[in-house]
Amino acid sequence: MRSSILPFLAVASLLTACTKDITVDLPTTDPKLVVEGTIEIGGPPLVILTRTQSYFDPTSLESIASIFVRDAVITVSDGITTVPLTQICSSAIPDSLIDEAAALTGLDPALLASADICIYAYTGNDFLGVEGRTYSLNIDAGGELASSVTSIPYAVALDSLWFRLAQQQPDDDSLGFIYATLTDPDTMGNAYRWFAKRINQDYDGDQKDDQFIAPLFSVFEDRYINALTFDFNFNRGSSQYSSDEDDENEEAGYFKRGDTVVVKFVSIGIPEFQFYNTYANNVASQGDLFSTPANARTNISGGLGVWAGYAQAIDTMVCVP
Repeated sequence: MRSSILPFLAVASLLTACTKDITVDLPTTDPKLVVEGTIEIGGPPLVILTRTQSYFDPTSLESIASIFVRDAVITVSDGITTVPLTQICSSAIPDSLIDEAAALTGLDPALLASADICIYAYTGNDFLGVEGRTYSLNIDAGGELASSVTSIPYAVALDSLWFRLAQQQPDDDSLGFIYATLTDPDTMGNAYRWFAKRINQDYDGDQKDDQFIAPLFSVFEDRYINALTFDFNFNRGSSQYSSDEDDENEEAGYFKRGDTVVVKFVSIGIPEFQFYNTYANNVASQGDLFSTPANARTNISGGLGVWAGYAQAIDTMVCVP
């Protein structure tokens, strides 16, 4: 959609030689509530609440920070117990805990350190995700109401993991992808999401990834692979706003020989799969993370986004061909 600016720029350039001033009103869109909420096995509910931006709004650090919604009242219920979520803002988090907060939220630590970002989480330890349980979410953002229901499926573990060189260039002996073997259960309606985190050190002695990262197209369902055993692979994802060198050079999208990688393979519901899949297609086609995701299917009533139950299975591997 950003390409639609070009005709306006062309007209403006053409008319600069005229004496008459021309003003073009760029289209705007009404902001909508966007929910990104998860609850996984053994973990508390977590919700990131934002509003959409217009295609033509600036995407500075200040404008990105301004889309996060503050002072909402959010509750989660398992049908027996209802708990409130607490607003937690990055300005109140000590610098020493920023990386830990980034790992919990999936937000970039540089963003959390540079702007006052608020999220919502349950801070107790007596309301954690359980396999097979259903959870309802209710949000009141200054009188704007949104709700959703999700279930945590039963986890499906990967059969195996291995590393294979990409060999995109001659004598390329270091960069590649992680492959996996999965046996899908013999019931229709299973869907999955892939995350990975490199836990070995970079050249500066820091852990390569502070959080689990899902590549853009990170989900698939079993419509065509029900009850089959099959191999698949994923590229390496990067966190939003990342300026890491290996996300900007020839290593972008690849794992590297010697990387120690923790893979989090998550079972999700079909509505959640439909959101992540259509969201990825929307971003790939529109090229704008902050515009209205018009083509993304949502399981949120009264807003956009997703409320997802995660049943995770964890594996660790070393990237050796």
